[in-house]
Amino acid sequence: MNASRVVFWTVFTLGGIWLQSFMPGVDFLAPGLILSLQEEKPRATVVMGLIWLMIQEGTGSLAFGTVVIWYGVLAAMFFFGHWLFEAKNFVFVIILGASLGVLHFGLMNVMTQLQDWRVPEGRVLMEALVQAVVFPIEWGLLYVIHNQLPHNGQDV
Repeated sequence: MNASRVVFWTVFTLGGIWLQSFMPGVDFLAPGLILSLQEEKPRATVVMGLIWLMIQEGTGSLAFGTVVIWYGVLAAMFFFGHWLFEAKNFVFVIILGASLGVLHFGLMNVMTQLQDWRVPEGRVLMEALVQAVVFPIEWGLLYVIHNQLPHNGQDV
């Protein structure tokens, strides 16, 4: 991975963490996982995915495993959807965003019940809607910026 890509992913990660401090409950790193999967560089995706997973698990208040499920289902949806759609198709990304909204609502309800927490359903629903809307918009911006970087064909 060349220096410009390392800088890109570092700035993306720091920016995503910063944005999550303003919008708790919305994962700003998930579009990066999809973009990385679309690059088809498995080692880079695994390394960044593990870093993001540890950041999300460490900063979250839910039981360990929530983010593992979140990113696991996201990756599975990408690979399943990749059979049906072109991976970089914006409609596909919108479908992924909507699916993540539904997943967020369901996963938060299940995980908070497992921890015997009471969370207002209206709040979880709002987070799910924001996740569904933000995901494709953020992916689109990242995709445009990412494609402006020089390519060198090397992997991590």
